[in-house]
Amino acid sequence: MPISPEFWSAELDLPSDLVAAAEELLGEYGVALTSYEVLQPGMAISPLWRVQVLFDAPPDEAEWRQRLTDIAAGLGVADPVITFSHIPARDWVRHTNKLNAPIRAGRFFLYGAHDAGAVPPGTLALQLDAGLAFGTGRAPSTYGCLLAIDTLCRMRAPRRVLDMGTGSGILAMAAAKAGARQVVAADIDPIAVAVTRQNLRLNGLSRQIAAFVAQRPDDPRLAADGGYDLVVANILAEPLCRMATSLARQVARSGHLVLSGLLAREEAAVAARYRASGLRLTRRIAREGWHTLVFARRA
Repeated sequence: MPISPEFWSAELDLPSDLVAAAEELLGEYGVALTSYEVLQPGMAISPLWRVQVLFDAPPDEAEWRQRLTDIAAGLGVADPVITFSHIPARDWVRHTNKLNAPIRAGRFFLYGAHDAGAVPPGTLALQLDAGLAFGTGRAPSTYGCLLAIDTLCRMRAPRRVLDMGTGSGILAMAAAKAGARQVVAADIDPIAVAVTRQNLRLNGLSRQIAAFVAQRPDDPRLAADGGYDLVVANILAEPLCRMATSLARQVARSGHLVLSGLLAREEAAVAARYRASGLRLTRRIAREGWHTLVFARRA
């Protein structure tokens, strides 16, 4: 098996609510861009995330230190932590496969092509290629949504489902596997929609799930007579608050709404917006500092 080239990285530590803005400013640089929580001893929730730009040749450290300092300053962060690393050559395929071991969440079993022979009997199996889109099932927010979908679909299989901010399509596919008859998967990112469609083909769900680009929940193409029995939105706290009114309107009279992508400290603000939109909180799933909220429409 071939050994991949070595890599170098430039990294910037930021508060979690500034990561998306930093990624937007850094998206055109390097060969890859990633971000992850900076784990700190003794803390259940880290206040910092690390944005990492990967290069296939050593970057100019002085130039990049200045660039990252300027980005941090523009986001209101003084004296940012900036680090540079060398990542030795290794068997990246084997390493990635090891990191992306199968995931079990309720009845759902998520796996990559390299684990196709390891699907346990009796599970709802999904083969997933996250590609450039968010969503592998490993994130605590996605995992929480999968548990919520599993529970709700055991109670009553939804007729229509909307997955707003679908990412890689994992939640839309999970709902379909659990019995939903019609599923809509929408995202503002064309790359995410392309990845979703690829995953739909991998799992034989292209006819059951419609995936397309939509900028907001009140997009006319998302309209469903009577609303959706289940609406899922695994995004971030700020856009969830902004979309509360229009997203809540999509929930059918006896339907449910699953929200995730919010930290524990953000729950109160998000929940208040959706209560004000006619929903009541029925369940909370906490995992690694991230909360998934399940709402039902008030009678």
